Amino acid sequence: MSDGLMDGSRHRWRALTAMVAAVVALGLMSLAHGQAASLASFTQAQGLGSLEDNCLLQDRRGFVYTCTEYGLFRFDGHEFQRIGASNGLRGSFIDALHQDGSGRLWVGTRTGLYVGDGERFALAAGQPHPLQIDPGATLADLDGRLYAVSEHRLWVIEPDGAGWRMQPRFDDAAWRVTPALADINSVFAEGHTLWFGCGKSLCQLTGDHLQVWGEGQGIPPDTWTSYLLARDGTLWARSPLHIRTLAPGSNTFANHDLSGARVVTAYLDMVEDDQGRLLTRANNGLARWDGRSWSIFDASNGLPDIGIDALLYDRDHVLWIGTYGRGVLQWRGYDQIQSWQIAQGLDSSPTWSLARASDGTLWLGDELGGSVLAPGATRLARWPLKAPPLAQETIALHALPNGDMLATYYSGELLRYRVSDGGTEELAHSPAYVPAAFFDSQGREWFCTERGLYVYDGHTFQRAGEGVVPDSVFKDAKEDTQGRIWFTGDAGLFLFDHGRWTHIRVTGTPSDVGFKHLDVLSSGDFYLSGDFDGLWHGRVTDGKSLSLQHVDNDLLDNSRIYFIRHDRRGWLWIGGTDGVEFFNGQRWRRLTEDDGLIWDDVAEYAFFEDADGSVWIGTSNGISHILDPASLVASESLRVVISELILGGVPQVSSSSYRFDFAPAKALTVHLATVGAPTRSNLQFRYRLRGLEQQWVNSDRTQIDYPPLPPGDFVFEVAAYDPDSGQLSPVVQLPLTIVPPWWRRTPAIVGGCLLLVLGIALTWLLRTRHLHARARKLEQLVAQRTHELEVDKRALEETRVALWHQANHDTLTGLPNRARIFEILAKAVVDAQACGQPLALALIDLDLFKDINDHHGHLAGDAVLIEVASHLRKALPAEATLGRCGGEEFLAVLPGTMPDDPVPFEAFRQAIAGNPISVEGATLHITCSIGVTWLNPGDRIGVDLVRRADAALYRAKTGGRNRVVMGESSPVSPADRL
Repeated sequence: MSDGLMDGSRHRWRALTAMVAAVVALGLMSLAHGQAASLASFTQAQGLGSLEDNCLLQDRRGFVYTCTEYGLFRFDGHEFQRIGASNGLRGSFIDALHQDGSGRLWVGTRTGLYVGDGERFALAAGQPHPLQIDPGATLADLDGRLYAVSEHRLWVIEPDGAGWRMQPRFDDAAWRVTPALADINSVFAEGHTLWFGCGKSLCQLTGDHLQVWGEGQGIPPDTWTSYLLARDGTLWARSPLHIRTLAPGSNTFANHDLSGARVVTAYLDMVEDDQGRLLTRANNGLARWDGRSWSIFDASNGLPDIGIDALLYDRDHVLWIGTYGRGVLQWRGYDQIQSWQIAQGLDSSPTWSLARASDGTLWLGDELGGSVLAPGATRLARWPLKAPPLAQETIALHALPNGDMLATYYSGELLRYRVSDGGTEELAHSPAYVPAAFFDSQGREWFCTERGLYVYDGHTFQRAGEGVVPDSVFKDAKEDTQGRIWFTGDAGLFLFDHGRWTHIRVTGTPSDVGFKHLDVLSSGDFYLSGDFDGLWHGRVTDGKSLSLQHVDNDLLDNSRIYFIRHDRRGWLWIGGTDGVEFFNGQRWRRLTEDDGLIWDDVAEYAFFEDADGSVWIGTSNGISHILDPASLVASESLRVVISELILGGVPQVSSSSYRFDFAPAKALTVHLATVGAPTRSNLQFRYRLRGLEQQWVNSDRTQIDYPPLPPGDFVFEVAAYDPDSGQLSPVVQLPLTIVPPWWRRTPAIVGGCLLLVLGIALTWLLRTRHLHARARKLEQLVAQRTHELEVDKRALEETRVALWHQANHDTLTGLPNRARIFEILAKAVVDAQACGQPLALALIDLDLFKDINDHHGHLAGDAVLIEVASHLRKALPAEATLGRCGGEEFLAVLPGTMPDDPVPFEAFRQAIAGNPISVEGATLHITCSIGVTWLNPGDRIGVDLVRRADAALYRAKTGGRNRVVMGESSPVSPADRL
C-alpha cells in the first residue's frame, strides 16, 4: 500500500515537473510573431540548378555562394551562376564550404576536397584517394591549417610545397583513450581553440590538450553540429534537440534550448544580426533569440512551409535563407521594415488611413472597416467601432485627446468611438461620397466630397465656400503654418484664409485644373500633383497665385501619385503605384518590395508618422512599418565587379589587365556582377569600351558582348546604377591590348624597310661595277626589273585593297563592320545636311537570337546571320547601305527616304520573317525588331540618330517584337548623363 502511494506520488511529481517545464518553455518562446516577411525567391529561373541549398557563405569580396546537390553557385547581384567543371570544380554534391584566413575558398564534396579563389579550383589533397567531406559544418581553419571531417574522422590539411599534405589528427592510441574521437561530426575554430562534436559530447582542443564536455558542464548527450561565436564572445553550440551557450570565462554551458526542437540534420546554421540576436532553424521555420526568449517565424509569417538548411546575415545587412527544396530566399527589409497582412489579423486590404489613439493603440481603416494593433501586440484585431451596415471604406481617422477616435467613411458617415463605454455614435453624414477628409488645428473636420467642400465644427455640418468653391470633386486638403487651409480638386486650387475663400491661380503646370494631392511644408515649399504626370514644386508667396516647376524625377513621372506628405524632420514622402519615394533634402530614395515594402501599390492617403519617428505605409496588400527611415538613406557600398572575361569562348584567368594577339574570329564577352548592396530588380549598368566607344551604354544585362576587336589599346569601363536610390558605383576599369599581326608590328615594318634599303644599295653597287662592260645586259636587267616592280606594285596594291576590305567588313556576313558603317553614316549625315535631303537610319535586331545559339549551336547561329544578311541585301534600296553592328544587330543607312515612310523598313522585316531558314535539318522562322529614325535639323553627328533608333528598337522589343517602330527625338534621362 505504501509503495503504491509512493509510486503515485512520484508520478504526480513527474507530471507537475513536466507541466512547469512546459510553462517555462512557453514563456521563453513566442509561438507566432506578428509580422509578415517580405521574401525574394531565387530558384531555377534565377540560375539555381538545385533547390536544396545546404550552406551559404559570403567571401571577402562580397560574393554570396550557396551549396546545392547540383554544384556550387555564386550570386552576381542578379542571379546565381554555377561554379563547375570549367572552373576546375568537378564535385557536384557540395557538402561544406569555408573561407580560411588567407582568403582561400575550400569546397567539400562527396568526391573530394577542392581549394580555389572563387574563379579557379583544384583538388586539394588525398590523391589517389580523394578526401570525402562529411555534410555540415565540417571545415575550419586554425593557425594556418585546415581541419576537415571525413567519414567521421578529423583530418589536418597543411601546405606542402606547391601542394597539400593531409593526415588524421588523432591516431589509434587517442581513439582508445577517448572513443568519441572516432565519431566526429562537426568542427569549429575559435581563436586558438578547436571545437568539434565527438560522439554524443562536445570536444575542445587547445594545442594538444583535449577536454570533453558532457552533462556535468551543460552539454546533454546529442549530436552537436553547429557553432557560432557571437560579437560579445559567447560561444553558441547547437544539436538537433539542444542549444547551449558558453559565456566568456564560464566553465558551464547555459541552456537556451528551443522548446520542441526535433530537426535531425547536419545543417543547423546559426547567425547573428545587427542587434546581436541569434537566428537558427526551427522545426518549420526560423527561430530568433532576443536575449530573453525565442520568437518563431513560420508559414503564418510568409515563410515557406519547408525546412531551412542554411542562413547567412551578410555584411550588407541582408538575411539569406537556404531551404530544402524551395531555393534561396532573401528576407527583404529584415529588421528595417515590419509588415502585416490578413494572415496577421489585418481586417482587409487596402488600408486607407492610420492613427494612434491616446492609449497607444494603432487604428487602421481599410476597405471593409478596420483593425487595431494594441501596444506590445504582434497580431492585429478587429476594431471595436460599430459602423452602419452601408458604410464603405474608412478613409480618415483622427484620435482625440480623451482616447476617443473619429472615423470618416467614403460613403459619408462621420462616427465617434467612445472609449469610456465602447459605444459608437454618428456625428454627421455627408450628402456626397467623401474621397478625403482633413482635421485642422481648430478641431474642425473638412470633407472633400464629390460635390464640393463641407465642414463639421463639432456641432454643425454645413457647406463650405459658397460662391467660390464649385460643386465638383475635391481630393485633398492641407493646413500650413499660418493656419491657412489649401484644397485641391477637379476645379483647381482653393485657399481658406481665416474665413476668406480664394481660387488660387496656378501657373507652370500643364493645366490649372484637375489637381489631386498637395502638401505645404513649414518652409513654405508647396508640392502638388494632378491628372498630369509628375510632381510639381513652388513656394507660397501670397494668397492669390502660385507658380510651380516640375520636379526632375523620372520615377515619379512614371508613377501615379497617391499621397504627398512630410514628416517632422521635413522629409517629403510620395506614395504611388510603384512604391514610396522620399526626399531627405539632399537626394531622392525609392522604397519598393526590393527594400521590404509589403507591396508596391500604395493606398491613397495611407501615411502615418508615429511619435518615435517611424513611418507606417498602407498598401493594397497590407501595411508596412518603416522602423528607422534614416537607416534607409545611409550610403550603400554598391560595387561592380568584372567577374569573368571570355575571348573566343575561352574563359580567361582573372587579371587586372589583358593582352591578346589579334584574332579576327574571336568575340569578346564580359560578365559583370554587383556586390555590397541588397538585390535590386531594376539595377542598371553603364559601360563603354574606350578606344571603340565614346558614349556610355545603359543595360540591365550582366553579360556584355563585343565582336572581334581590331588591334589597339582599349579600356573597358563600367559602373552600376541604382535608380531607386540614385546611387552610382565607382567606375571599374579593365585595360585591354589587342596586339596586331606580326607583319603589322613596328619591328617587322622597320626590318622590311632596312632590307629594302639594303637590297637597293646592293643592286646599285652591282650595276655600277659592271656599267661599262655590260651596257646591253644592264638595259635588259633594267627592263626586267621595271617589269618586276610593276608586278610587285600591283601585288602590293591588291594586298592593300584586301587588307582595307578585311579591316572594314564583317568576316562572317561580308557586310561593312561597325566602324565602317558608322563612317558611312557620318558622311551621309554631312551630305544630307548640305543638300537638304532626308536621311533615314534603321537598327535591325533579330528576335530571340540567343535561343538559336542555345538550342542549335553557334555554328547554326552563324549560318542564320549569313542568310539574314543575304535577304536584307536583296531588300536594300540601291542608294542604301547595310552594315553589321555586332551580334545579331544590323544598321541600315537610307539616304533620300522620305520621313514616316514605313515601306522600306517593312520590306526589311518581311525579308526576314517571310524567308524561313533551314539549318541542320531544322526550319527556323526568324523575326526581327526594327527601330527607325530620320535626321533632324539639330543633329550634329550620326550617334544622335543611333540613340533615337536604339530607343525605337527598345520599344519594338518591349512592344512584342517582329515589328517596326518609328522613333522620335527624346530628352536625355538622368541615367544617361554619365
